[in-house]
Amino acid sequence: MEMGVRLASRETALEPRLVALYRAATPTAKLAVVARINAALTAIKEADVARRHPDWSAAQQRASVRRWWLSARD
Repeated sequence: MEMGVRLASRETALEPRLVALYRAATPTAKLAVVARINAALTAIKEADVARRHPDWSAAQQRASVRRWWLSARD
C-alpha cells in the first residue's frame, strides 16, 4: 500500500501526540475536521474572488467559487 508507506514516512516529522489523537478520532470527528478545513478554504477562495472581481455580484462570485470547487483547479 503506497499511501501507507508515504504516511509512515511523514509521521516521523509529526508530533507523536497529534498522530495518536488522529488515530484515536472517530470517523465523525475526522469528518468534522475536514468540514472545518473545507469551510476555511472556501472562505479564503471567496475573499480571493471578491478581491479579483469586485465588480461581480455576490451571486457571480459564489458561482465562481462553486466552479472552482467542481473543477479542482485554481
